[in-house]
Amino acid sequence: MRRLVALGAGAALIGYMVAGLGTAAGKPRGTHASAPTEALKAPLYRHMIESGSSAPLVASYGWNLLDVSSKSRADRLPRKTRGLVWLGDYDNSTCAWEVSATELRRDVQQMARDRKVFGYYISDEPDPNACPAAPAQHRARTRLIHALSPGKPTILVVDSNSGRATLEQIPKWAGTADYLGLDPYPCYRGKRCHFDWIGKVIKAADKARVKYWGVVQAFADSTWRWPTKGEERHMLSQWAASRQSGYMTFSWRWAGHTLTEQPGLLGVLKRFNRTAGGVRSAGRTTRLRPQRRRAASTGTATELHYAYAGPTSVTFDWTGTARSLRYGPTTRYRSVVRARHPSIEPFSSKGPFWQATITGLQAGRRYRYAVGPVKSTFSTPPVGRFRFDVEADVGASSDYGAVSATQKQIAADKPAFVILAGDLTYGNDHGQQAVDRHFKDVMPWSRRAAYMAAWGNHEWDESTDDLRNYKGRIGIPHAHPSPGAPREGCCGADWGWFDAGGVRFISYPEPYTDAAWTDWHGKAARLMAAAQRDPRIHFVVTFGHRPAYSTGHHPGEKLLASIMDALGDRYPKYVLNLNGHSHDYERFVPIHHVVHITAGGGGSSLEAWSRGPDSRTAFRALHLEHLRVDVNARRMRIEAVCGPRASDQDLDCRLGAVIDSYTLRTPRRVAARTRGG
Repeated sequence: MRRLVALGAGAALIGYMVAGLGTAAGKPRGTHASAPTEALKAPLYRHMIESGSSAPLVASYGWNLLDVSSKSRADRLPRKTRGLVWLGDYDNSTCAWEVSATELRRDVQQMARDRKVFGYYISDEPDPNACPAAPAQHRARTRLIHALSPGKPTILVVDSNSGRATLEQIPKWAGTADYLGLDPYPCYRGKRCHFDWIGKVIKAADKARVKYWGVVQAFADSTWRWPTKGEERHMLSQWAASRQSGYMTFSWRWAGHTLTEQPGLLGVLKRFNRTAGGVRSAGRTTRLRPQRRRAASTGTATELHYAYAGPTSVTFDWTGTARSLRYGPTTRYRSVVRARHPSIEPFSSKGPFWQATITGLQAGRRYRYAVGPVKSTFSTPPVGRFRFDVEADVGASSDYGAVSATQKQIAADKPAFVILAGDLTYGNDHGQQAVDRHFKDVMPWSRRAAYMAAWGNHEWDESTDDLRNYKGRIGIPHAHPSPGAPREGCCGADWGWFDAGGVRFISYPEPYTDAAWTDWHGKAARLMAAAQRDPRIHFVVTFGHRPAYSTGHHPGEKLLASIMDALGDRYPKYVLNLNGHSHDYERFVPIHHVVHITAGGGGSSLEAWSRGPDSRTAFRALHLEHLRVDVNARRMRIEAVCGPRASDQDLDCRLGAVIDSYTLRTPRRVAARTRGG
């Protein structure tokens, strides 16, 4: 493959710099920088994180180190690649290793002479402030590994996104591993990339005289955004001009996305990798690998729930001391995923909060899993018939006695997932303990059914609570930002969408400003247009907190109604909108082909009607309830289920009885097209 040669400062940057950007490490656009005179090329060691079962494809793009969790996985890697073996993490809450020295000794001795094992990844972002002895513990672990496996290096990744704390801790890690991975991610949602921060981290590492690998940002989630091609070239040029001896890319898979979704970025990285020479395509596939086969099964886990991250991925969240999740088709599990702290940190308690995304699963498949002592099952989004439930305006059992009973009712329904249409905890009214109590209350169903949320006004419009508590612990699939989102929690995951069976579900955001809904309108229209063309999609459903139509305590939102009316007229598959906000139950006849249902009886106090029934109101009741919806290719059967009694209810019903029902059938044009192929 072609190598760059030293042709002077200008030619050295061909293909790897953005016109007008500074070339010295850390110089952003508009700042003075002098160009390096050496040619820029990829380092000898090029590591891809989260490569999983895509190892052959990843290797074809020029990465030659892939993360594995065992000797057997390393031995099955493609030609011209080797494994960086994950040996288990360091626990910042207990200041101890997850894998004992005895276990490590046994595993490393087996790999000591294996040519497919490059070295050992020993720790991810250990915290020397929480654990002052951590550097000494890491030095001791590296010495042990060197004694067992001479010539194979160790690497640990240092938290490089914590401002001054990052710069102050880098010298503490000198001598703790053969290489330090430095992961400053400069491109935040809604902001220009802070390239100068990479420069500061490089400067601190050079001053500390440590050997390091740069970690390049190639991912997006609720905090960070995808870099542009030019921004990716700039990051690569900064690291290539530094003293790095290898580099890592984060990440092939992350937060329900894969790097293949960004062919432009992938092309930039491939071209850069080729400057190292000797890159060839790999030709054989590998099985889905566990990130680490032996994970500690001890620890605690509560407030446990998961959400769909994509058709073949899920994201778990919990709090406690358990730092890994085991999963598989049986209780032998076989695979392990290690958890990370969420990029947005909840503040309802000290935590610690953990998040683990599992990718490479099978669509419509149920798996068994264990997190610490909690054992249950989870599934990817269903592909055939399924059931889902809906509740809104829920709260915590410590404030509303009906909450626990409703969650037990939902658990008894055994839904694939539960839609929570906003006002989840009322932590702004009842204190932060209500936030944690809510996520414990839902565990009768959240351990096996996905928690699919939309935000409500009580999550953000008062200073006593904010979206960090929710964006930091609930996954939103295909997450989108909204204009005017509050600074707390900020810049992403304001709404999203997912497909289940033959239904496309699209959430809608809170009206931070009027622009939030108008922005959503254009993007939702494109999603509905795609669903309209797709013969596998039979229905489109929207869900969010505010009602478009309501005679309850909160009247309908006129702007939202006009948007949904227009979408209903244009897309025949769009047939249902689900919301909360008014603490009651109300179903309307189809309005512009869309049935609107308020299901705001999830547990908190009822609210009186603001006026009499609308002429289009089909049924309404002042009673606690939840929805149970059964779906197949031809219909959706919706049932409103009677919940616990309340003093101000206007309907008497038996707990669990169906108080209203309605069936939506596949639109005729869609059904005919489906039958005709």
